[in-house]
Parts: sequence; structure tokens; C-alpha cells
Amino acid sequence: MGYAILRTQKLKSGIAVRRSLMHAFREQDTPNADPSRTQGNTHIGAADVDEALKRFNARLPEKVRKNAVLGVEYLMTASPEDMKGKSRQEQDAYFRDGLEWLKRRHGAENVIYAGIHRDETTPHLYAYVVPLDRQGKLNCRAFLGGAKALSEMQTDFAQQVGRQHGLQRGLEGSKARHTSIQQYYARVNEATPKTPSIDVPDAKLLEGKETYGRRVAQSVLDQMGPEVVALRAKAAHADLERQRAAAAEKARQEAELRFAQRERLIQVEREKVKERDVQLELQRKESGRLQLLIAKGGEALLRYQAEIRVTLAKTLDARAKQRSQGVER
Repeated sequence: MGYAILRTQKLKSGIAVRRSLMHAFREQDTPNADPSRTQGNTHIGAADVDEALKRFNARLPEKVRKNAVLGVEYLMTASPEDMKGKSRQEQDAYFRDGLEWLKRRHGAENVIYAGIHRDETTPHLYAYVVPLDRQGKLNCRAFLGGAKALSEMQTDFAQQVGRQHGLQRGLEGSKARHTSIQQYYARVNEATPKTPSIDVPDAKLLEGKETYGRRVAQSVLDQMGPEVVALRAKAAHADLERQRAAAAEKARQEAELRFAQRERLIQVEREKVKERDVQLELQRKESGRLQLLIAKGGEALLRYQAEIRVTLAKTLDARAKQRSQGVER
């Protein structure tokens, strides 16, 4: 069983939104797309970049924070072999259910534009959403805030959409991190094999098969040598990047631990302050009561003095017992 794939990309500026839409409508150079198949793409909600931008801007609230995420681009597909194994009708049904899931998640009015790319290696649905919360404010964090929210989103998508089409969720609880759309495209491009250009020498007159074979093998090695060296260097660089990523992850975890410890200390101090405030309030009330009794005088004041004497006697008696027990030990 293949995997249901869901990716997201935050769009934090108008320029980022326009650039992404230009890619969606093929209004810019797209090396990983086959121009002969571009006519088979589908556009839902807008016919070009300008129309999509107009709808996008109309949905934004009047007041936008400086650091707000303006939009979220979603990408939905499946494992390449499973996607290619589906008929056009089966692919469309999967994408249709995915789009309906997205509308339930964000509200149909906030799904501005969607489309299907069929001119790339693996067909996929993409959609643009303005992340408005129930109060009508831009609140991307409410939908994509933190690793837990992203994991729950992946699980829900796999259960609500993928399962109906014979697809399962990726391994839950694994150390694999959420991949953005940009990272997804980068991996697709890296995974696309490039056919090396190799010149095979012609056989010489009266040259034996074994001799010619050795000459061809040596020619291939000579031509592929630089590429092999480059591949080795790339592998070493990838290993270095993995080490850096591991170090960065360790530093992040340590920072989170220190932050949690600081939060616990702050909470303890807050509780101490709260307890002091309660004691001060009790003392204030007791002081007010004493002042009132002194002002009234008479029997009420005498009863209060008697209470104080009894309390004091009990306290002194308890302390005397503690001292005597300490001596006996």
C-alpha cells in the first residue's frame, strides 16, 4: 500500500504569493514540467495569476500584522508508483476528496484557488488558502502550529482522504520531519536521473572483440571519471549536512529544555507571590477586625483578647513539647 502525501508552504509576502502563482499557471520557466502536457493541467477558481491574486487580496482582512503569514499553499499527491498506477478518473477522485477535506478544514470561502499539475513527474493537486480563524484574523499557527499540529493534520488527511483511495499514512512517530513544498520539489528534481552523454569508440579494422571491449570500458571510465568524483563529493557534502542537521536538532532540544525549566521556575515564583498575597490579605482583614474591636471596646474586645491568650498558650505549649522531644532524642 502506497502513502498519501500532504505538504504545505507558508507564504509571508505578496511577492511570495505571486511567485508561487506564476509557477502554478506556468507563467515562468518550470524545468521539471513537460510543456507538451501542460494543456492537461486543471485550474479551479481562477484562470490566471491576476484573477487569483484579486481573489486572494479580497479575502485578506483590513488589518494585517507585519509578521503575519498571508497564505498557505497545500500540495496533495501520493507515492509516485501508486499515483501512476491510478487511472485519470481515480486520480481526479482522490484530488476531489482532498480538496473537499481542505474546504472543511479552512472553510470553502478561504480556499482561494486550486489546480492539478499533470505535466510533472507525479500528478498532484495544489491549493492556496488564506488562514483565517473563526474570529476572521490571520492565524496560520492555529492550523500549522508546531510538530504536534502537523502530525495530527497528516493523520487526519490519511484517515479522511487517503484510506478511501488505498493509501496509508507515513510512519507516525518517526524522526522524519515535515517536508515543505519547496523541499518536495527539490527532492523530485534530484531524484530525476540524468542520462550521461558517453561517446563509444568505433571498432578498428581487424580489432579483436576482447581488445575492443577493454578499449570501450576504458573510454567509459575516462568519460565518467569527473562525474564519479562529483558524485562522491556530493555524498560527502550530504553527510556533512546530516551532521549539521543533527547538531542543530540537538541544540533545539536543549533550548526547549532550558525554556521549559525557566517556565517552571517562573511558575513556582508566581505561586509564591500568590501565597504571599493571600497571607497579606488575611493579615489586612485581621488588622481591620482588631481596629474595629478596639474602637467598640467592651465584651467583644475582651473575648478577642481571651482568644489571643488561648492561641498563644497553645503555641508556647507546642514549642515546649518540641524542645523536650528534641532533648530526649
